Amino acid sequence: MSTASRPNCYSMAAVVCSVSSPSPCSDDSDESSEGSSSLSPSPSCPKRWHRWLPGTYFAVAVVNAAATALFFPVEDQTHYFGSYYEHPEHLPLNRLFFSGLMLASLGSGWAAAFLSKRAGASAHVRSAAGYAMINWFQSLLASMSLCPSGFRYGFIPAYDLQPAWHIAFAVCRALLLMVGLFWMQLLVFWRIDLLEQSSNQKYCGKCIRRLLQMQTFSAAATAASLFSVGMALCDVYYNDDVFMVSIYSAVLLGVLTLLCNVATGVAAIWSLSKSFLQLRKVLRLTDLQDTPVGTSLRQAGRFAFLQLMGVSFSLLFSFLVVPLTLLGNSVDLVVPLGKAEIGLSLDTRWIWLLFFAQAGDFLGNAFAALLLSGSHRLPKMDHVSQPSRTSAQMSCRICSKKPKAVPADTWSPAWRAKVEELSMRGMTLRSLLCFYQEDLPSLGWRYSPKEHKTRDVVRGSIIPLTGREESSYALSTFNRDGAQRAAVMVTHNWGNCFNDLLAAVIADALHECSFSLVAKLLDEDCAFLHEILTQSGRLDDTYWICAFAVNQHLTICHSNPYDQDPLTDQLHPVCACNSLNIFDPDGRSTSSEINKFDDMMYHLASTGGCRQVIAIDQSLDLFNRAWCVAEIAEAKRLEMKQSLKLASKASIMQRAQTLENLDVRRMRAASETDKEIILNKIKKSVSIDKFNHELQALIFDPKSGLLASWNAMDSLQRIGEVGRLVRWGLADAGSGKVWKAWDVCE
Repeated sequence: MSTASRPNCYSMAAVVCSVSSPSPCSDDSDESSEGSSSLSPSPSCPKRWHRWLPGTYFAVAVVNAAATALFFPVEDQTHYFGSYYEHPEHLPLNRLFFSGLMLASLGSGWAAAFLSKRAGASAHVRSAAGYAMINWFQSLLASMSLCPSGFRYGFIPAYDLQPAWHIAFAVCRALLLMVGLFWMQLLVFWRIDLLEQSSNQKYCGKCIRRLLQMQTFSAAATAASLFSVGMALCDVYYNDDVFMVSIYSAVLLGVLTLLCNVATGVAAIWSLSKSFLQLRKVLRLTDLQDTPVGTSLRQAGRFAFLQLMGVSFSLLFSFLVVPLTLLGNSVDLVVPLGKAEIGLSLDTRWIWLLFFAQAGDFLGNAFAALLLSGSHRLPKMDHVSQPSRTSAQMSCRICSKKPKAVPADTWSPAWRAKVEELSMRGMTLRSLLCFYQEDLPSLGWRYSPKEHKTRDVVRGSIIPLTGREESSYALSTFNRDGAQRAAVMVTHNWGNCFNDLLAAVIADALHECSFSLVAKLLDEDCAFLHEILTQSGRLDDTYWICAFAVNQHLTICHSNPYDQDPLTDQLHPVCACNSLNIFDPDGRSTSSEINKFDDMMYHLASTGGCRQVIAIDQSLDLFNRAWCVAEIAEAKRLEMKQSLKLASKASIMQRAQTLENLDVRRMRAASETDKEIILNKIKKSVSIDKFNHELQALIFDPKSGLLASWNAMDSLQRIGEVGRLVRWGLADAGSGKVWKAWDVCE
């Protein structure tokens, strides 16, 4: 947002972010990544529920011990499916198998506890922790899947006496198994989807999505069939035809679900293998062995290999355990040999294979969850650093009732027309690059990417170019693609380098978290960057940038009290057009274009959607501009998707402490009048101190704050980094253009 022109009078009751009023919190803080201690000023969310986590391992052990004691096999001489089993000599072996499976279940439970202690680091780790819990619950029931030959499980009645118990356990285990398989496939799908986005390569994302849809349908149908079978076996409802149809349907649908699961796993393995081989190819194309880039590529390659191993482990054991479990729950196999029939009891022969397959499945899935989450790189929730300001502790509960955005029903027709007109002044990336390559140097003005700020570009290029038409650049003939509805609103500081602003926009289009690399390429080889955007299909993305969207001939063109060219130290010349600059001290002018930003944001957000990109200058000065902070808070309140673009992670780590004492009373605005407007509107709805606390939460909250994506580096983010390296490596194609800039910027 411009710091030279004044936007509208925000309703500061609306500016108050969606964080609720302060409430007592625990002293725990959520540190989310290596080196994130520099972000320790962040207010902490309530973590009372995490106080039980230090005892999680002990609680898991208690649950497993109780289950072992309750279900420990005891001798039983009963009829089972019409057959009479007398194998008391196998009871010790069956007890050994049962104890081994419960021990493996304990391992999967501890893996779930490990993930739970890091669940606050990111949503992806929380999802992996949920899968680990399902795997643990399923493993507890799976420990009771040995064929009941001459024994029964603890207090559970014999099958002939009470079949409902056995059916209930079997159905519950089948449902948990299907949920676990599907959950694992979702974790894998998110990886492949992000890998495709970040690498701009085609893997198997669409195929996996369709297989997941098929699994959902077949799993639901299988569950319905199993329920029908269970009702029949429990004598609730029995019909021969319905029973047989249900049996065959459950088997066929179960096989279909298993085949879809296997196909999904194979597709995921192929995709991860392809990315791993592409990284090796990039490393071979260029001589990067002893460079920081080479180190990054090798680390990404190792990570891709670990992800590949995690998915492979899960697929292998899931493929083995399902048929073996069905085998284990069936009757004894009788194989004729000559004239004699030798019974191959599952207790003595096949049960060994079943035991190792199931134990491997529990532990293999737990190991896969750990690898796929990346949680081993994240700190524990109960051993993180404390916030430096306990007064900043506050609740992160989101308001249950969304307040009304703006009084849209009170807009006059002329006001509404201007709001709608402003929302249609977005520019495509193609047009922005044309301005940078052609229009910016067309007036003979010597542009310096490292020196000139956005305000210099407005004064030295945009205003002179549009002087004859007396319009905004977006509406002028210089905008090649014409003004369009904005899909992304860019919040920025006019004191930021224009090169960094454009680099932040391009980085957003390329799904880059930082813009240093893009800024370097933009300065040295813009045509190369244009080619990458063309290949990525991002040139038609539309962005709303106030410097281009606002008609500067209605705001600042006739006066220039302080904007100097940094190369000449001379004030930029003023415009000689016939337009009149609108003076609007109270922000109520209908014809003004700088007093309707919040209304335009609401209009964009409520009519087709819009997201916000926050282009941060390297000194983080944007957070000290009152109108910029107000715009960020308003977008948060409107629930617009927000993304932060910084020069690099190092820039935020080095300067984050400067944001610790943010105070809206010390922030700067274009004039004292603007500052008074902001402060007065805050005071009408909330105290200044409370607003400052909420502002801290808006920036630092470890789960929903603007810096949250910079704090964590779980495996999902790292797979995005793998895709990023693949994309840049393939674009470089051995030329060294990318890696030369990478060495400077990364």
